[in-house]
Amino acid sequence: MSTTASNCEENTPSSSSKTDQILPDERQHRTRHEVTIGGRSWEYEATVGTINIDTEKVKPAASIFYSAFTALGADGEADKSRPVTFVFNGGPGASSTFLMMGSIGPKHIVIPDAAPVPGAPYELADNPYSILPYSDIVFIDAAGAGFSQIAEEAKKELWSVDGDVKGFSAFIRAYLSKYHRWNSPKYVLGESYGTTRGAALAYRLQEDGVALNGLTLLSNILNYAFTFATSDQFHIGNFPTYAAIAKYQGKAGAGITMDQHLQAARAFANGPLRLAMWQGDQLDPARKDRIAQRFAELTGLSKEYVIASDLRVLDHRFRKELLRSEGKIVGRYDARTTGYDMDQVSDDETFVVDDSFLDPAYSSLSSAYLRDELGWDGKSERKGFANFDWNSMEPGKGWTWWHQLPRHTASSWGEKVPFPLVTPDLATAIVRQPTLKVLVCNGIFDLATPFGQTEYDIDHMGLPKPLHNNIAFTYYPAGHMVYSNPESLEKFSGDLARFYAANADEMVTIDERPDLPEVAGME
Repeated sequence: MSTTASNCEENTPSSSSKTDQILPDERQHRTRHEVTIGGRSWEYEATVGTINIDTEKVKPAASIFYSAFTALGADGEADKSRPVTFVFNGGPGASSTFLMMGSIGPKHIVIPDAAPVPGAPYELADNPYSILPYSDIVFIDAAGAGFSQIAEEAKKELWSVDGDVKGFSAFIRAYLSKYHRWNSPKYVLGESYGTTRGAALAYRLQEDGVALNGLTLLSNILNYAFTFATSDQFHIGNFPTYAAIAKYQGKAGAGITMDQHLQAARAFANGPLRLAMWQGDQLDPARKDRIAQRFAELTGLSKEYVIASDLRVLDHRFRKELLRSEGKIVGRYDARTTGYDMDQVSDDETFVVDDSFLDPAYSSLSSAYLRDELGWDGKSERKGFANFDWNSMEPGKGWTWWHQLPRHTASSWGEKVPFPLVTPDLATAIVRQPTLKVLVCNGIFDLATPFGQTEYDIDHMGLPKPLHNNIAFTYYPAGHMVYSNPESLEKFSGDLARFYAANADEMVTIDERPDLPEVAGME
């Protein structure tokens, strides 16, 4: 149950510049509510508002919208010694809609799991799995997304890997000052591209004078090199997820558990399949046939299809091929979800089934929640994504993918690379602050950010061995948005509770990653 106990408005004049006529003044609106979590009633203050941030060249550069939820004590006041967690989705250029409406906030959307979602009205319920009992929460919309606005002159800076990270650092530091939270324990939680941002942000914040206590990375992509190149590692990283999906859809893995099936997939992908791909056109045809047969057994595809694909089945083709005989496709973000395809003979799907099912419900209810219950009265319409051009290479019109690596990173490109590679940032942040703890969360049916690639990326960070245990893996029987599955939401909440309570040297008690399998069949 949520009740409004009090309302107040604040207006803070923005600094003067030629962008004053574009960006609004900072505003905040506060309401008070109650929610029951774990059998206890929690009173909290919800604040929806904006903070203006600057870039090196533009002041102010963006009006960043946030929705903050702060637990109140018996005296009705906030406890500034409590942790505060900054939360964002990815994109890049995404609003915070999915995490705000589905995961760890005091309210969440109630919709069917891995199934078509009907039209409005949608149900908004108290969230018994909110992290409010052990952390205050701040959801952040990226510049130009959600209710955030961006000055035209600032797009060249903020719509880029490094400019985006600097912008989020600027917002967090401004929030800490505005609400007197500099001495609070500080956490960051990012999803999808938000993990790219989160890993780089942990290092950037250190450079800017802020040390995080913990970092949660949900549905990870930490190295875009393999994806951009569609290299052999891209296919190897995808393979365990193919196997998980095939097992779930009843096309492979009969008679064994999911965990056993995934260990067999890991062993095959990192042994026989990797070696076969390395041999390329020199691969013996008879051996290729045997590799394709095992590939097919683990993924539910036909051996003939695997051979025709040269052992390299692209993810969108897998999603189309697995259930082709039924005229169905499986989802990219959550492959438990299936739908009918309008062009059954094409290589890829005519729509992304899971995204099409979920987006209207989340988008509609987030606008209703922020406006009707939390009192935001801004005139602009909420945007799911910033409106940059994905196909443009021009700064300010598209997204600039170059990334400046930490100093002394070993790289043939020097310290600036043309794609996001943020494992060096994360490793550097942990080495500089050995008490930093990291939770790496993975949905096993997620083909947008496959868990096998995440395991590979973390294993190749180059961390000193004594710091390996700062990082814990958790896994969920769900897709990209693990919280969209009720079972996984409950587990995710419990894992976060243990994460907040643990020290860095206790993360090993949370870690669920299995031992590396024996790599058999190396011919």
